[in-house]
Amino acid sequence: MLIVPLLRPDRTIGLLVVRRREPGEFPAATVGLLETFADQSVLAIQNARLFREIEEKGRQLELASRHKSQFLANMSHELRTPLNAILGYSELILDNIYGEPSERMRGVLERVQSNGRHLLGLINAVLDLSKIEAGQLALSINDYSLKEVVQSVFIALESLATAKRLALKVELPAALPTGRGDEQRITQVLLNLVGNAIKFTEAGEVAIAASVEDGAFTVAVRDTGPGIAVADQTRIFEEFQQVDDSSTRSKGGTGLGLAISKRIVEMHGGRIWVESSQGQGSTFAFRLPIKVEPQAGQT
Repeated sequence: MLIVPLLRPDRTIGLLVVRRREPGEFPAATVGLLETFADQSVLAIQNARLFREIEEKGRQLELASRHKSQFLANMSHELRTPLNAILGYSELILDNIYGEPSERMRGVLERVQSNGRHLLGLINAVLDLSKIEAGQLALSINDYSLKEVVQSVFIALESLATAKRLALKVELPAALPTGRGDEQRITQVLLNLVGNAIKFTEAGEVAIAASVEDGAFTVAVRDTGPGIAVADQTRIFEEFQQVDDSSTRSKGGTGLGLAISKRIVEMHGGRIWVESSQGQGSTFAFRLPIKVEPQAGQT
Protein backbone atom coordinates (compact mmCIF):
# COMPACT_ATOMS: atom_id res chain seq x y z
CA MET A 1 0.00 0.00 0.00
CA LEU A 2 1.20 3.46 -0.88
CA ILE A 3 -0.35 6.46 0.91
CA VAL A 4 0.40 10.01 -0.28
CA PRO A 5 -1.01 12.91 1.79
CA LEU A 6 -2.80 15.82 0.09
CA LEU A 7 -1.05 18.69 1.82
CA ARG A 8 -1.83 22.35 2.15
CA PRO A 9 0.49 24.72 4.01
CA ASP A 10 -1.64 24.63 7.17
CA ARG A 11 -3.24 21.16 7.13
CA THR A 12 -3.81 17.84 5.38
CA ILE A 13 -6.99 17.78 3.34
CA GLY A 14 -6.96 14.13 2.28
CA LEU A 15 -5.01 11.05 1.29
CA LEU A 16 -4.22 9.39 -2.02
CA VAL A 17 -4.17 5.59 -1.41
CA VAL A 18 -2.88 3.02 -3.92
CA ARG A 19 -3.06 -0.75 -3.30
CA ARG A 20 -1.59 -3.70 -5.18
CA ARG A 21 -1.55 -7.48 -4.67
CA GLU A 22 2.22 -7.94 -4.99
CA PRO A 23 4.33 -7.31 -1.85
CA GLY A 24 7.37 -5.04 -1.79
CA GLU A 25 8.25 -1.43 -2.28
CA PHE A 26 6.82 0.76 -5.05
CA PRO A 27 9.36 2.00 -7.62
CA ALA A 28 10.72 5.49 -6.94
CA ALA A 29 9.32 6.71 -10.28
CA THR A 30 5.83 5.59 -9.25
CA VAL A 31 6.14 7.31 -5.88
CA GLY A 32 7.32 10.53 -7.54
CA LEU A 33 4.45 10.40 -10.06
CA LEU A 34 1.86 9.96 -7.31
CA GLU A 35 3.39 12.77 -5.25
CA THR A 36 3.10 15.06 -8.28
CA PHE A 37 -0.48 13.88 -8.82
CA ALA A 38 -1.24 14.60 -5.14
CA ASP A 39 0.15 18.14 -5.46
CA GLN A 40 -1.98 18.79 -8.55
CA SER A 41 -5.02 17.32 -6.81
CA VAL A 42 -4.62 19.80 -3.95
CA LEU A 43 -4.54 22.67 -6.44
CA ALA A 44 -7.59 21.31 -8.28
CA ILE A 45 -9.57 20.92 -5.05
CA GLN A 46 -8.58 24.41 -3.91
CA ASN A 47 -9.54 25.92 -7.28
CA ALA A 48 -12.91 24.15 -7.23
CA ARG A 49 -13.64 25.54 -3.77
CA LEU A 50 -12.59 29.05 -4.84
CA PHE A 51 -14.78 28.77 -7.94
CA ARG A 52 -17.79 27.80 -5.83
CA GLU A 53 -17.09 30.71 -3.49
CA ILE A 54 -16.80 33.13 -6.42
CA GLU A 55 -20.07 31.83 -7.87
CA GLU A 56 -21.80 32.35 -4.54
CA LYS A 57 -20.34 35.85 -4.12
CA GLY A 58 -21.42 36.64 -7.67
CA ARG A 59 -25.00 35.61 -6.87
CA GLN A 60 -24.94 37.70 -3.72
CA LEU A 61 -23.60 40.75 -5.60
CA GLU A 62 -26.23 40.34 -8.34
CA LEU A 63 -28.98 40.17 -5.73
CA ALA A 64 -27.57 43.22 -3.92
CA SER A 65 -27.38 45.12 -7.22
CA ARG A 66 -31.03 44.31 -7.99
CA HIS A 67 -32.04 45.43 -4.49
CA LYS A 68 -30.06 48.66 -4.93
CA SER A 69 -31.65 49.37 -8.29
CA GLN A 70 -35.12 48.68 -6.91
CA PHE A 71 -34.43 50.90 -3.91
CA LEU A 72 -33.25 53.74 -6.13
CA ALA A 73 -36.30 53.36 -8.36
CA ASN A 74 -38.67 53.41 -5.38
CA MET A 75 -36.93 56.36 -3.75
CA SER A 76 -36.91 58.30 -7.01
CA HIS A 77 -40.66 57.83 -7.34
CA GLU A 78 -41.19 58.87 -3.72
CA LEU A 79 -39.05 61.99 -4.15
CA ARG A 80 -40.61 63.05 -7.43
CA THR A 81 -44.15 63.30 -6.04
CA PRO A 82 -43.51 65.97 -3.37
CA LEU A 83 -41.00 67.74 -5.61
CA ASN A 84 -43.57 68.06 -8.40
CA ALA A 85 -46.02 69.43 -5.84
CA ILE A 86 -43.47 72.07 -4.75
CA LEU A 87 -42.85 73.06 -8.36
CA GLY A 88 -46.58 73.16 -9.09
CA TYR A 89 -47.44 75.36 -6.12
CA SER A 90 -44.54 77.73 -6.80
CA GLU A 91 -45.76 78.06 -10.39
CA LEU A 92 -49.28 78.88 -9.17
CA ILE A 93 -47.91 81.56 -6.82
CA LEU A 94 -45.81 83.08 -9.61
CA ASP A 95 -48.96 83.14 -11.78
CA ASN A 96 -50.67 85.29 -9.10
CA ILE A 97 -53.28 82.62 -8.29
CA TYR A 98 -52.95 83.41 -4.57
CA GLY A 99 -52.44 87.12 -5.00
CA GLU A 100 -49.65 89.34 -6.26
CA PRO A 101 -46.30 88.32 -4.70
CA SER A 102 -43.75 90.96 -3.88
CA GLU A 103 -40.67 91.32 -6.07
CA ARG A 104 -38.50 89.89 -3.33
CA MET A 105 -40.84 86.89 -2.93
CA ARG A 106 -40.95 86.41 -6.70
CA GLY A 107 -37.16 86.26 -6.84
CA VAL A 108 -37.08 83.62 -4.11
CA LEU A 109 -39.77 81.54 -5.84
CA GLU A 110 -37.90 81.67 -9.13
CA ARG A 111 -34.81 80.30 -7.37
CA VAL A 112 -36.96 77.57 -5.79
CA GLN A 113 -38.25 76.62 -9.24
CA SER A 114 -34.80 76.67 -10.83
CA ASN A 115 -33.26 74.47 -8.15
CA GLY A 116 -36.34 72.25 -8.04
CA ARG A 117 -36.16 71.59 -11.78
CA HIS A 118 -32.44 70.84 -11.46
CA LEU A 119 -33.14 68.36 -8.65
CA LEU A 120 -35.98 66.78 -10.63
CA GLY A 121 -33.61 66.26 -13.54
CA LEU A 122 -31.12 64.49 -11.27
CA ILE A 123 -33.87 62.29 -9.80
CA ASN A 124 -35.07 61.36 -13.29
CA ALA A 125 -31.51 60.45 -14.30
CA VAL A 126 -31.08 58.18 -11.28
CA LEU A 127 -34.47 56.61 -11.99
CA ASP A 128 -33.54 55.93 -15.62
CA LEU A 129 -30.22 54.37 -14.62
CA SER A 130 -31.84 52.17 -11.96
CA LYS A 131 -34.45 51.00 -14.46
CA ILE A 132 -31.76 50.15 -17.00
CA GLU A 133 -29.71 48.21 -14.43
CA ALA A 134 -32.80 46.34 -13.23
CA GLY A 135 -33.79 45.51 -16.82
CA GLN A 136 -37.06 47.41 -16.39
CA LEU A 137 -36.53 50.10 -19.04
CA ALA A 138 -38.28 49.10 -22.25
CA LEU A 139 -38.31 51.00 -25.52
CA SER A 140 -41.59 52.17 -26.98
CA ILE A 141 -41.09 51.51 -30.70
CA ASN A 142 -43.03 53.75 -33.10
CA ASP A 143 -42.49 55.67 -36.33
CA TYR A 144 -40.77 59.04 -35.87
CA SER A 145 -39.27 61.90 -37.84
CA LEU A 146 -35.59 62.54 -37.08
CA LYS A 147 -36.00 66.03 -38.51
CA GLU A 148 -38.73 66.78 -35.95
CA VAL A 149 -36.57 65.35 -33.16
CA VAL A 150 -33.71 67.67 -34.10
CA GLN A 151 -36.04 70.67 -34.43
CA SER A 152 -37.64 70.01 -31.02
CA VAL A 153 -34.20 69.87 -29.38
CA PHE A 154 -33.19 73.08 -31.17
CA ILE A 155 -36.32 74.88 -29.92
CA ALA A 156 -35.84 73.58 -26.37
CA LEU A 157 -32.20 74.66 -26.05
CA GLU A 158 -31.91 77.70 -28.30
CA SER A 159 -32.49 80.09 -25.38
CA LEU A 160 -29.63 78.50 -23.39
CA ALA A 161 -27.26 79.00 -26.31
CA THR A 162 -28.45 82.57 -26.82
CA ALA A 163 -27.89 83.35 -23.14
CA LYS A 164 -24.23 82.33 -23.56
CA ARG A 165 -23.97 84.15 -26.92
CA LEU A 166 -23.37 80.89 -28.77
CA ALA A 167 -24.61 80.14 -32.25
CA LEU A 168 -26.81 77.01 -32.32
CA LYS A 169 -26.94 75.58 -35.85
CA VAL A 170 -28.79 72.72 -37.52
CA GLU A 171 -27.41 70.92 -40.56
CA LEU A 172 -29.89 68.49 -42.11
CA PRO A 173 -30.16 66.96 -45.59
CA ALA A 174 -33.14 67.91 -47.74
CA ALA A 175 -34.91 64.62 -47.00
CA LEU A 176 -34.64 62.02 -44.26
CA PRO A 177 -36.54 58.72 -44.21
CA THR A 178 -39.08 57.96 -41.48
CA GLY A 179 -37.38 56.19 -38.61
CA ARG A 180 -38.72 53.52 -36.30
CA GLY A 181 -37.61 53.57 -32.67
CA ASP A 182 -38.32 55.20 -29.32
CA GLU A 183 -38.72 58.87 -30.25
CA GLN A 184 -38.83 60.07 -26.63
CA ARG A 185 -35.60 58.28 -25.71
CA ILE A 186 -33.79 59.38 -28.87
CA THR A 187 -34.82 62.95 -28.09
CA GLN A 188 -33.49 62.45 -24.54
CA VAL A 189 -30.09 61.39 -25.93
CA LEU A 190 -29.88 64.39 -28.26
CA LEU A 191 -31.02 66.80 -25.54
CA ASN A 192 -28.23 65.52 -23.33
CA LEU A 193 -25.54 65.85 -26.00
CA VAL A 194 -26.58 69.33 -27.10
CA GLY A 195 -27.12 70.48 -23.50
CA ASN A 196 -23.63 69.29 -22.56
CA ALA A 197 -22.12 71.01 -25.60
CA ILE A 198 -23.74 74.32 -24.63
CA LYS A 199 -22.78 73.93 -20.97
CA PHE A 200 -19.09 73.32 -21.67
CA THR A 201 -18.67 75.76 -24.58
CA GLU A 202 -17.90 79.37 -23.67
CA ALA A 203 -17.52 80.88 -27.15
CA GLY A 204 -18.24 79.98 -30.75
CA GLU A 205 -20.98 77.59 -31.80
CA VAL A 206 -22.76 74.28 -31.32
CA ALA A 207 -24.00 72.47 -34.43
CA ILE A 208 -26.38 69.53 -34.81
CA ALA A 209 -25.92 67.49 -37.99
CA ALA A 210 -27.73 64.40 -39.23
CA SER A 211 -27.18 62.07 -42.17
CA VAL A 212 -28.36 58.71 -43.44
CA GLU A 213 -26.23 55.92 -44.91
CA ASP A 214 -26.38 52.13 -45.18
CA GLY A 215 -29.73 51.84 -43.41
CA ALA A 216 -28.70 53.93 -40.39
CA PHE A 217 -29.00 57.46 -39.08
CA THR A 218 -25.89 59.26 -37.84
CA VAL A 219 -26.45 62.28 -35.60
CA ALA A 220 -23.49 64.43 -34.57
CA VAL A 221 -23.21 67.34 -32.12
CA ARG A 222 -20.16 69.51 -32.77
CA ASP A 223 -18.92 72.26 -30.45
CA THR A 224 -16.05 74.70 -30.15
CA GLY A 225 -15.45 73.95 -26.47
CA PRO A 226 -12.23 73.05 -24.65
CA GLY A 227 -12.06 69.50 -26.01
CA ILE A 228 -11.50 66.22 -24.18
CA ALA A 229 -8.20 64.43 -23.60
CA VAL A 230 -7.88 61.00 -25.21
CA ALA A 231 -7.48 59.37 -21.78
CA ASP A 232 -10.90 60.67 -20.71
CA GLN A 233 -12.87 59.86 -23.86
CA THR A 234 -13.87 56.35 -22.77
CA ARG A 235 -14.31 57.15 -19.08
CA ILE A 236 -16.94 59.85 -19.63
CA PHE A 237 -19.46 57.23 -20.82
CA GLU A 238 -19.28 55.48 -17.43
CA GLU A 239 -21.68 56.19 -14.57
CA PHE A 240 -20.89 59.19 -12.34
CA GLN A 241 -17.88 60.20 -14.44
CA GLN A 242 -17.00 63.65 -15.78
CA VAL A 243 -13.86 65.10 -17.36
CA ASP A 244 -13.47 67.26 -14.25
CA ASP A 245 -14.69 65.07 -11.39
CA SER A 246 -13.21 67.12 -8.58
CA SER A 247 -15.40 68.59 -5.86
CA THR A 248 -14.48 72.09 -7.09
CA ARG A 249 -15.50 71.63 -10.71
CA SER A 250 -17.20 74.65 -12.25
CA LYS A 251 -19.92 72.72 -14.10
CA GLY A 252 -22.73 70.86 -12.38
CA GLY A 253 -24.22 67.45 -13.08
CA THR A 254 -23.95 63.90 -11.79
CA GLY A 255 -22.08 62.34 -14.69
CA LEU A 256 -25.09 60.13 -15.52
CA GLY A 257 -26.26 61.74 -18.77
CA LEU A 258 -23.72 60.18 -21.12
CA ALA A 259 -23.93 56.79 -19.41
CA ILE A 260 -27.71 56.74 -19.83
CA SER A 261 -27.43 57.99 -23.41
CA LYS A 262 -24.99 55.17 -24.19
CA ARG A 263 -27.38 52.56 -22.77
CA ILE A 264 -30.34 53.97 -24.73
CA VAL A 265 -28.38 54.02 -28.00
CA GLU A 266 -27.18 50.44 -27.43
CA MET A 267 -30.76 49.34 -26.68
CA HIS A 268 -31.60 50.60 -30.20
CA GLY A 269 -28.78 48.47 -31.62
CA GLY A 270 -26.55 51.49 -32.21
CA ARG A 271 -23.37 52.96 -30.81
CA ILE A 272 -22.19 56.34 -29.49
CA TRP A 273 -18.71 57.86 -29.55
CA VAL A 274 -16.73 61.06 -29.24
CA GLU A 275 -14.00 62.59 -31.40
CA SER A 276 -12.01 65.32 -29.69
CA SER A 277 -8.66 66.76 -28.77
CA GLN A 278 -7.88 69.36 -26.14
CA GLY A 279 -8.32 72.91 -27.37
CA GLN A 280 -9.99 71.77 -30.60
CA GLY A 281 -13.61 71.23 -29.57
CA SER A 282 -15.55 67.96 -29.51
CA THR A 283 -17.95 66.02 -31.70
CA PHE A 284 -20.30 63.57 -30.00
CA ALA A 285 -22.09 61.27 -32.43
CA PHE A 286 -24.41 58.28 -32.35
CA ARG A 287 -25.52 55.88 -35.05
CA LEU A 288 -28.90 54.12 -35.03
CA PRO A 289 -30.60 51.70 -37.41
CA ILE A 290 -33.36 53.52 -39.28
CA LYS A 291 -35.77 50.70 -38.43
CA VAL A 292 -35.37 49.27 -34.92
CA GLU A 293 -37.09 45.94 -34.35
CA PRO A 294 -38.78 45.47 -30.93
CA GLN A 295 -36.98 43.10 -28.59
CA ALA A 296 -38.31 41.13 -25.65
CA GLY A 297 -39.95 43.48 -23.16
CA GLN A 298 -40.30 46.28 -25.73
CA THR A 299 -43.49 47.48 -27.37
